[in-house]
Amino acid sequence: MSWFNKGVALDNLDRSDEAIKAYDKAIEIDPHDSDFWNNKGLSLAELGNYNAAVIAFDKVLEINPQDSQAWDNKGVALNRLGKYDEAITAYDKAIEIDPHNSLAWFNKGLSLVALKQPEEAMAAFDKAIEIDPQSSLAWYNKGNALYGLNKPDEAIKAYDKSIEINPKYPMAWNNKGAVLDKLNKHEEALKAFDKAIEIDPQNSLAWSNKRNV
Repeated sequence: MSWFNKGVALDNLDRSDEAIKAYDKAIEIDPHDSDFWNNKGLSLAELGNYNAAVIAFDKVLEINPQDSQAWDNKGVALNRLGKYDEAITAYDKAIEIDPHNSLAWFNKGLSLVALKQPEEAMAAFDKAIEIDPQSSLAWYNKGNALYGLNKPDEAIKAYDKSIEINPKYPMAWNNKGAVLDKLNKHEEALKAFDKAIEIDPQNSLAWSNKRNV
């Protein structure tokens, strides 16, 4: 088994520390293989070592500047570091290379939400949905953006679409309940919170929201 394949196997076993060591051995043998650096970056991000992950993704991009997924991965690590503007720059590069990279559009939306730019975020989520209409997460986050724009009825429709795609997504039910509660639709809100709790009995936010109805 090659060192790279060993790293992949260890990653699949959630043994990221050991996986990184295997990728390092693979890199030592061939430092110009972008897959080795990319997987190392993903493992580092899994461990929360986002600064090192950015360095690994930069190495991927040094080898292959047209790797859309590596730009997206770098953006995710930067986003986790709170460097939202830099993350958006990385996502924009990913999108420039591959305009159909729905994940890059989605992740760009998340960074825009963090920067409190709901209109721009919603446009990014809409683009992600256009490319991948079955993305429950994109519909959910579009709902959050719509609520931020004080469009509660439209937000509920977006949450409903998220739930239609993935009925087991507790946060979509929770946020739908929160919006319904704001609209004084308390019985419907309680049903939504109960559904979130049924799916995830440890969902403290849903329990708290239910108590406050």
